[in-house]
Amino acid sequence: MPKPKPALALKLNLLKPQSNPEKLPVKLISWLLSSGRYIFIVVNALVLIAFIARFKLDADLAVKNEAIAEQIPYIESLRPYELVIKNTQLKLLTIDTIRRNSFNWQSLLKKIADQVPTNTIITNMNIDTDAGIANIHISGQTPFNNDVASFVAGLKGDSTFSNIDLSGISLEQDTIKFAINTSARLTASGGNKL
Repeated sequence: MPKPKPALALKLNLLKPQSNPEKLPVKLISWLLSSGRYIFIVVNALVLIAFIARFKLDADLAVKNEAIAEQIPYIESLRPYELVIKNTQLKLLTIDTIRRNSFNWQSLLKKIADQVPTNTIITNMNIDTDAGIANIHISGQTPFNNDVASFVAGLKGDSTFSNIDLSGISLEQDTIKFAINTSARLTASGGNKL
């Protein structure tokens, strides 16, 4: 016997329809309900951590301010020492500036003294300064005429001195009295020529 043919066959598709895509607001709402809650929880946790950290940092700041306030009287008690130190530093700076900008007289006098023979006595020395040049007038006495010649030759041999002139020489009671005029370029104590 032949099988009877079913009268009505119904085909049912229970899957989501592929032809109808969901709208964007619907997708956004479904995402927020699934993954968005985790983001919300993380953001709230960060806000709470920042809030608690603020209290801790405020407490630390208050402790540091109290420690500073306790040290203020001690620091203020050291003010006279600070003023003395600043004053001393200013004086040292002034002395150093004056020393660097003044003429190096020690070097000039040492160069003259190095040229003076042993038997020669310098009786008078005048130094006039004019625009960084020292005009030197030396008066002296010696028992030997060779000493005068060696003194003048020594001054001429030193490049510091120029315009060396034996301006006067005389003999009195076995002593030769002489006068020498010369000029020298002055240098500052720091070594710079003025």
